[in-house]
This record gives sequence, structure tokens and C-alpha cells, in this order.
Amino acid sequence: MDSEMGLPIMLRTVLPVGLMGLMMSAYFSAIMSTADSCLMAASGNVVTDILSNILPIKEEKLLKYSQIATFTIGALALLLATLMTNVLDLMLLSYSFMVSGLFIPLIAAFFFKKKDPQAAIAAMISGGSTTLILEVLNKEEILHMPWGIDPNIFGILMSLIVYLSVANSHAYRMR
Repeated sequence: MDSEMGLPIMLRTVLPVGLMGLMMSAYFSAIMSTADSCLMAASGNVVTDILSNILPIKEEKLLKYSQIATFTIGALALLLATLMTNVLDLMLLSYSFMVSGLFIPLIAAFFFKKKDPQAAIAAMISGGSTTLILEVLNKEEILHMPWGIDPNIFGILMSLIVYLSVANSHAYRMR
């Protein structure tokens, strides 16, 4: 049996019908609350952190850009959800992407005196993408990881290489 069906089956077996409906509505309410918070945070980050640095956005257009970003990210999330058959697999994949993409830039932000945002973004994209690609290829048995090493290790190494390369090229150009 699918492990994600544990709670719904337990509720159906243990609770009477009325109480089960109340419990399921609380369960889905928590899921929807989490989903909408994540969606709003993601669209806020896209608009304020990325688009506002690329495009000069006027204050009166900010709401429109936020709505478009929310709709686009929501549509992409729905598309991704239809492709994934297991929520746990999707969560583990997203955590792997985040760990391998954010670990090196976070450590660099704490320990290096000079901050390099371009190196951090390049490291995030390359590390996360490397892990994501290796995870999918390994799961589909197209590629087997040597010695059973977790794809996160390769993603973190890629992130480190890219961060140092981009940061060093910026430092070299500054001289």
C-alpha cells in the first residue's frame, strides 16, 4: 500500500463519518495554507529579488507583476504535480535541489568578507541543476551513481567549482 495513504485510511477506519469529514477538512486546510504561503513567497521573491533588479518596475505595476508571477509559478507547480506520482518523492527532490544549490553560497556568505551575488546565483543554478539531473537519471536507471554516492555530493561539488570560478573571474577583472 502507498505510504501516503496511511492517514486517510486510518481516519476512515477509526473515526465515525462526521468526525472523519471534520478531520479531513482540517487536513486539507493545512495543505492549502502551506501551499498558498509557498506560492506567495515564491512569487514575492521572483518579483522583488529578480524582476525588480532586471526591470525598472513602478510601484503601481508591482501588483500586476506579482499576480502574473503567482499565476505562472502556480501553473508550473500544477504541471510538476501532474508529472509526479508521489508527493514524498517530489519533496525529497526539491530538498536535494535546495541543499546542493544553497549550501556553498550560504557558507560563502558567512565566511567570505567579499560577497559575490553573481557567483552565488551561478552556483545555486549549477549545483541544484546538477543534482536534479543526476537524481532523475539515477531514478530512471539511465545512469548509476559510482560507488552509490548521493547525487547531492556531485551537486555541491559543482556548486563549489562554479562559485569559485565566477568569484575568481570577478576578482581577476577588478585588478
